[in-house]
Amino acid sequence: MMEQANPQAARVTLEGVTKRFGQTMAVDNISLEIEPGSLVTLLGPSGCGKTTTLRIVAGLETATGGKVFIGDAEVTHLPPNARDVTMMFQSYALFPHLSVFENVAYGLRVLKRPEAEVRKQVEEELQLVGMPGMGERSPSALSGGQQQRVALARSLVMQPKVLLFD
Repeated sequence: MMEQANPQAARVTLEGVTKRFGQTMAVDNISLEIEPGSLVTLLGPSGCGKTTTLRIVAGLETATGGKVFIGDAEVTHLPPNARDVTMMFQSYALFPHLSVFENVAYGLRVLKRPEAEVRKQVEEELQLVGMPGMGERSPSALSGGQQQRVALARSLVMQPKVLLFD
């Protein structure tokens, strides 16, 4: 039995998921089940629906048809904030006006977590991604690889049931 990095991790199930943008079929009847703790890669040419599929799981796009489950709960029509999913984007989407620490802390602050918990969790994630002591830096002062690690820490600090990478 494989030990999970996040014991809260949940199964993701897509049942006949489709997505149309007007006349364009972006995702065509995809069904799959991903077990908790699994790493799955969607491969295919540009424009084949990989990002759209991830956005449907995250709740950033609404499926035209089919169902999405996280664990045993159907989330097909739930908003992103009700899914316990974090998505790390290709562009990293760091806030340029916030420090590294504040970028990582952002989601915890939105959830109004106690300050001591925020500090502890942010420091742990910065340590995990190899950036201890860099919390006061600006994202613009970081290399591309460091910015990517900040985005990863920001995703991990939320301890989501599902973590998506685009």
